[in-house]
Amino acid sequence: MDSTLKIFKNKHLTSSECHKLEILLKTKTKVREIANLLNRDISTIYREIKRGTVEFRNSDLSIRKEYSAYYSLNVRKELMSKSGRKLLYRDLHPELLSYIQSKLDDKYSPDAISGELKKVGVYTICTQTIYNYISSGILKSGTYVKRIRKANNKARIAYNNTRGRSIEERPFELKERIYGNWEMDTVVGKQGSKTALLVLTERVSRFEIIVKLRDKTQKSIIAALDKLEKEYKDKFSLIFKSITVDNGVEFLDMTSIEKSVYDKLSKRTTIYYAHPYCSWERGSNENNNKLIRKFIKKKADIKNFSNSHIKNIQDEPVSNFV
Repeated sequence: MDSTLKIFKNKHLTSSECHKLEILLKTKTKVREIANLLNRDISTIYREIKRGTVEFRNSDLSIRKEYSAYYSLNVRKELMSKSGRKLLYRDLHPELLSYIQSKLDDKYSPDAISGELKKVGVYTICTQTIYNYISSGILKSGTYVKRIRKANNKARIAYNNTRGRSIEERPFELKERIYGNWEMDTVVGKQGSKTALLVLTERVSRFEIIVKLRDKTQKSIIAALDKLEKEYKDKFSLIFKSITVDNGVEFLDMTSIEKSVYDKLSKRTTIYYAHPYCSWERGSNENNNKLIRKFIKKKADIKNFSNSHIKNIQDEPVSNFV
C-alpha cells in the first residue's frame, strides 16, 4: 500500500493546510471535498473549522462568522507555549555550550557538531537541539539564523494554486538528491517579447535541458514536454521521476503536465509545487538560470537566438560559465 495515500488522523493541520482550508471555504468547497484534497479525516477538518471560526463585523455593522487561519494558528501557538518542557540555559553545561559556540564560529554546521560529539562519545546532543539554542539566542550563528528564518517562511501558500501538489508532499526519498528528480522554470527575454526558454535541471548531475518556447503559456509548456516524451519514449518516466516547479500560471495545469502523450490515463511524471517566495527550494534550477544570463542578457530578445545557439548554451561545460 502506498503510504502517501494514508489519511492522517488526530494530527493538527500544518500552517500551509490551514491557509489552504481558509481559501477553499471562501470558494464554497464542501468540507468532505476539502478533507479529500488535504488527505485528512473529515472530523479533523470540522474541529479545525470550529477552533478557527471568528466573528467579523460588516460595513453595515452586521456580524458574520468565518474561519481564519491566522486566528486558529495563533490560538494553537498560545496553547502550545503553555505546555511542554521549556528550553533552559542550564540544560547544557557551560563548557559544552562554549565548545559548540567555538565550532559554530569556525563555520561548522549544527549537524557536523552533533556528529562530532557522538563520535567522540563525550556528550550526545541532536542537531535540532543546537538549532533550538541558536533560534532562542543562547548560541550565536548568523548563517544558521537566516536558514531558520527561511524554513519558517515555508508556511506561505499559493492562493492561485490550492489544488496543486505541494513540495511538502514529496516522499522522503525524493527530498534526498537521487537521480531522476528535476526542477523546472522559464527564462524570459526583454519586455514585450513573448519568446521564452523552458529550463529543466536535474538535481544530482546538474544536467540541463533548454527548450525554446514560442510563448510562456501552459499550452507551450505542455507541447515542449510532449516533444521531450516522444524523444525519450518509454524511458521518460524513469528519467523524469518528478519535476518541481514554482506557482507561475504557466505551470498550474498539473494534470496536463503529468499526463502521458501516449496514454491519457497514465502519468509520465509527478509534479510538485514549491512555496511562494522560496526560490531556494529550486536552488539548482535558479543557479543554472543565472548561468544562462551570461549568454542571454535580460534585455535580449530570445526570439533572435537560434535553436542551435541555445543547444550550444545547454551543452556548455559548467566550468566555462564561471
